[in-house]
Amino acid sequence: MYFKYGEVSSKQIKQEKDYFQSAIFKLLPYKQEKYEYLDGYFESLLQRLGGFNTLSGNQPVVVTIMSLLEFARTENDFVKYRKAVLDACGLVQQIQDGDSYV
Repeated sequence: MYFKYGEVSSKQIKQEKDYFQSAIFKLLPYKQEKYEYLDGYFESLLQRLGGFNTLSGNQPVVVTIMSLLEFARTENDFVKYRKAVLDACGLVQQIQDGDSYV
């Protein structure tokens, strides 16, 4: 895939998608454990997703993932929080690693 600043291999995109999926999933135990820095973790994750979105051609699925995370960030009902986080995890695999969104 050709990004804004040059060529990025499919392997690199897969690794980034794996990172996002893992990082998003961590939001579940962090919420249950009342992790002190949960909001900062959300902020960092959303910043990284935002940067990735810009570099990868503003893929609509990335915006949906970010929207779900922004919803979860302030949600107090754990059932709704969990659904938003798991939905976001599931959408990560829909991020394109081809040239269709560049």
